[in-house]
Amino acid sequence: MKKNKKRKIKKYVIFNIASIIFVFSVGIFFLGRMIYAKIESEKPVTYSSILRERLIEQSEEDFVDNALVLTNGIYRYVGKVDTNYVKYKGLIWRILRINEDGTVSLVTEETITSLAYGNTIRSNILSWLNKEDSNDTGILETALEEKDDELQKNLVCMDDFRELESAGCFEKNYDYKIGILSVYDYLMAEGNENFLNNETYFWTSNTYDATSSWYVSDSGLVGTNSNSTKYGIRPVITISGDISIVGGEGTVDSPFLLEERTVNTLEDLYVGEYLTFNNTLWRVVSKNANKMKIVSEDCLKDEDGEDCLVMPYSSYDNTPSLGEENVLSYLNDTYYDSLADSKFLTNGVFYAGSYSLEENNYRDIFLSQVSFPIGILAAFEPFAFEIPNTFLMTSSVDNDLSIYTVNDNHSLYESMVTESYAIRPALYLKSDIQVTSGDGSYLSPFQLGGTQNGE
Repeated sequence: MKKNKKRKIKKYVIFNIASIIFVFSVGIFFLGRMIYAKIESEKPVTYSSILRERLIEQSEEDFVDNALVLTNGIYRYVGKVDTNYVKYKGLIWRILRINEDGTVSLVTEETITSLAYGNTIRSNILSWLNKEDSNDTGILETALEEKDDELQKNLVCMDDFRELESAGCFEKNYDYKIGILSVYDYLMAEGNENFLNNETYFWTSNTYDATSSWYVSDSGLVGTNSNSTKYGIRPVITISGDISIVGGEGTVDSPFLLEERTVNTLEDLYVGEYLTFNNTLWRVVSKNANKMKIVSEDCLKDEDGEDCLVMPYSSYDNTPSLGEENVLSYLNDTYYDSLADSKFLTNGVFYAGSYSLEENNYRDIFLSQVSFPIGILAAFEPFAFEIPNTFLMTSSVDNDLSIYTVNDNHSLYESMVTESYAIRPALYLKSDIQVTSGDGSYLSPFQLGGTQNGE
């Protein structure tokens, strides 16, 4: 009997030991799996540095927040996307689509200027954007400083239709490097609930009839209005999809960067970038080999430093000259003397042409020029309509007592020279001023040092 009991005890012990080993092994296995999964989840996702590939890979990884939808061979961003921001040539863009040929189309996040549509999209809008012939100002194409055909052929949808249900892109034009959004592109991104609604009014590339065209409102709705109406312009460009991403995550705070840059002086800045001067924020409007035109991001302040300083444009007429009691005299005398670094200023061109609301020919504004260190922007220059209730240096054709201002809708408004409005100064800086820090964004503007010759 004792031998049987001993044998039974041994079997029981062996069973328990085996069970413990099994449970322990299973625990080790699953613990290992958990540790492995945690390590893998913490590993950064490695994406391609090629723009087109990166966009597709990132969309597949996070398809909910990055809605890149493939339709008829074209990848389109749809909905309220927040991972398609790009900083390119000094401006912030949103990636619109990856085209069938692999190129990538971008649209500016902001409206760059405000224009009447004109008799045709060619007469005003495309002429302002592109430099195709001698009649074009090509203001934006010049500002982008394109080199080596960086801009690809760009699709402009020029369809004419009466109903939104008929919106499409059948009348395609590839003659221009820079275009604007079409109604079709806007609707394909899911209407007023999409990333293309920037809460401003802007024209589309489509006409309704011979005298009216389609636009998008500040609430994101699509409608039609007379071609003489001034709405915002949001340029569209197309670049190679093979371009490399050199930085950024595609977000608003960290947009994709598409070029390596070394910024030493103001000459290296792009139109649209921000800098600090006289302890205030400014933006680059235009540049040439020796000087740079910048405009303040705010109005001049009164003595308390809180409210905008307001004054009449002139006591006499809308002539842009010094020596009288007018805005230009104030800027080049009182305001000039208040600048700590006025030695960095130089004379430059300010456009003093007049404008007719009936003819809507924006080119007339650039025909007349005056030269000062400090002035104000003319209508239809880049970023001229950003601050409401400020003067523009553009006069009326029909009345020498009227001057144009910016209204609450960021568009053109005709006022009398004796009425008081705020002042948004623009000035010229020498291009050899050194840049010491910053990346040119709104939150990290370029900081300036002395000139290269030590001044």
